[in-house]
Amino acid sequence: MTPAETLREKLDVSVFADELFGENCFLIRRRDTTAALVVDPGLQVDRVVRQLGEERLTLERILVTHGHIDHVAGVPGLHHETSAPIAMHPEDLAILDWGQFERLPFIPRGFAPFSIDIALSHGMNFAFQDLSVRVLHTPGHTEGSVCFLFGLDCYAGDTLFQRGIGRTDLPGGDMRKIVFSIRDVLYTLPAKTVVHPGHGPRTTIEEEMLLNPFVPAG
Repeated sequence: MTPAETLREKLDVSVFADELFGENCFLIRRRDTTAALVVDPGLQVDRVVRQLGEERLTLERILVTHGHIDHVAGVPGLHHETSAPIAMHPEDLAILDWGQFERLPFIPRGFAPFSIDIALSHGMNFAFQDLSVRVLHTPGHTEGSVCFLFGLDCYAGDTLFQRGIGRTDLPGGDMRKIVFSIRDVLYTLPAKTVVHPGHGPRTTIEEEMLLNPFVPAG
């Protein structure tokens, strides 16, 4: 068994898609401990909190791929419930428009401005028990977009989708940068790397290099 396969054997992943945006929140837990991570809690945060409680899991970090409301709406509530530190790239602080967010009719209860506890940067690693998670800075959808790499599993936020890429017409978006992030960062990962996107079904680096109509392999 390869190190990547060993890592996968230790992890169990639950996906919660919200009903408004179809945004994927991921609950990543250790099979051998009660430790857990959550990626991008949004409007579905109550379901995530419920599962954490039912399984008596200890949330070690709240991981944020970028600062759009569908990916951060549940961050304050989850932080309040668990006290888990919030990890996000500081470049996306500029697009957190608290006044506008609080006026949105679908915002979860308990929503409030939050601060970053762990400032993410490209290439940094952090420990999840005895496992190492790598941060990839992939600007283009937003300036502070990041992906989280667990061996051969990449949680890509809205940078790369199955046969698609993130929008670049919103604040912080840049088509040139997202193409660079995909071709020069994500497409350099092993071909069998599984991409878990912020919306829609999962895919692989190999499939997107061959079939993505927006950013084919150069």
